[in-house]
Amino acid sequence: MLQPTYWARTHVWNRIMAADVFIWLDNVKFARSSTKWEDRTLVETPDGRPVVLRLPARGSRDVPWREAGLNNGWAKHRRTLQSCYGRRPHWRTVSPFVEEVYADRADTIEAVCWRPLCATFALLQVSRPVVRASELPVRGAKGELVLWLVKEVGGTMYLTGRPGASYLDLARFTAEGVTVEVQNWKAPVTRHGLVNPSIIHVLAEYGPVGARSLLVA
Repeated sequence: MLQPTYWARTHVWNRIMAADVFIWLDNVKFARSSTKWEDRTLVETPDGRPVVLRLPARGSRDVPWREAGLNNGWAKHRRTLQSCYGRRPHWRTVSPFVEEVYADRADTIEAVCWRPLCATFALLQVSRPVVRASELPVRGAKGELVLWLVKEVGGTMYLTGRPGASYLDLARFTAEGVTVEVQNWKAPVTRHGLVNPSIIHVLAEYGPVGARSLLVA
């Protein structure tokens, strides 16, 4: 379970690959800060410089994720990705999917985040049921919302990252028959030292087969 995420970093995909169902948390309040990565991603130039790509927000921030507006300029990220990864071993495989992500207009940040999710599933040649939280009859705040969403999709175990585990009432989860498992996985490091890069990095560097092996290790 995670908020819509732009070219999610590898730790997110490790969790998606380990899950039976992935909940697209599009009904919580949109938030952006220097510590949140949902609306941005981290890539690497050929000489090893990290580059943050962030989707430009438009309008009010006081809206659900699915309504967060998108400003112009986001499609320029395609050229940045080409510049960063055009000479990587598997870019020819990845490139057509990247082109599709940036080909059409989008009005919301969530709409753009959805495209890399679908592109990555296609490239990895895997599928997971993805459920939009906004389409479920569940309401609540923070840990309570997470618990009821898990139960709504029939879950008996919730896989979370360490930051997310900090606000969960574990006793309440146990009482409701839901086990909480905290992700224990070491994210990859690029040859230039970038820790936990974007999924686009490992796809361009290792190809779909190599990326799958890396993400489930």
